[in-house]
Amino acid sequence: MEHISESDLLNNLMTLIPAGIFWKDTDRRFLGANQMFLDYYNLKSVDEIIGKTDEDMGWHIDPVPFRNVELRVIGNGESILNVPGQCIVQGRVRNIKASKCPLFSDGKIVGLIGYFLDVTDAVQEQTRLSALSQTDELTGVLNRRAYTEIVLQYEEQYKQNHTDFVLYMIDLDDFKAVNDNYGHEYGNLVLQSICKSLTVAASDNCVLFRYGGDEFVVLHQLQSEDEIELLQKRFIRAIDGPRNLDGAKFSVKASIGHALYSETTSILSLIELADKRMYEMKKQHKASR
Repeated sequence: MEHISESDLLNNLMTLIPAGIFWKDTDRRFLGANQMFLDYYNLKSVDEIIGKTDEDMGWHIDPVPFRNVELRVIGNGESILNVPGQCIVQGRVRNIKASKCPLFSDGKIVGLIGYFLDVTDAVQEQTRLSALSQTDELTGVLNRRAYTEIVLQYEEQYKQNHTDFVLYMIDLDDFKAVNDNYGHEYGNLVLQSICKSLTVAASDNCVLFRYGGDEFVVLHQLQSEDEIELLQKRFIRAIDGPRNLDGAKFSVKASIGHALYSETTSILSLIELADKRMYEMKKQHKASR
């Protein structure tokens, strides 16, 4: 009978188990993860997370509950199972349940090992009508109603931990001309195409909303102020440039404005300031034609 090593057995189990598995050191820095974990967060290599914490990755609107659980596991040797939470994955807020236990070596805690399951579908099934009311029917992204709820979570994090966040207001330039020249059905295809591009640009730590018509909002918690301009350019690139839908080639341009919550400390003032700056760019675009 052929011998199967413990290493081979472990590797096969890591691949087989339908959960995102990860392990960390005593400073909560990632040491490794299985392929499902990498696929879930759209990571090309485990090297992208090695030595980093959840906070470094920007996956959670509120990282404190995740951190507190891990400190209990590492500090007290507790095993904590099926803790519900949320994470940002490719521009969307996903629901997960995570379990974590101490990682021992020679009887000493050297870190933790854990796994998570995505329970978004189950949660959405339980609250199907609520979920439908928060999703834009045309594009599939979150709608204005969802924005009014989620932005409160960002505001709460600022009040608790002074975690600043930026709001981007994006408006398509002269989108009426697309509807007039090609028809509203074609205009809807354009909006769907733009939402797909913006979803990719929003990456793993931004949340995208269709605010109304051809207006979009993006929320992003800041790790560095350098991100503000980089993200703004990324969103513009996602929209600008030639498109080809049903054989018709055309370009769509957009105006964008941003505001930091720390500039206003008011959700209403925040979006008003971003909107004002967006219209300043729109005026510049019109003047340059």
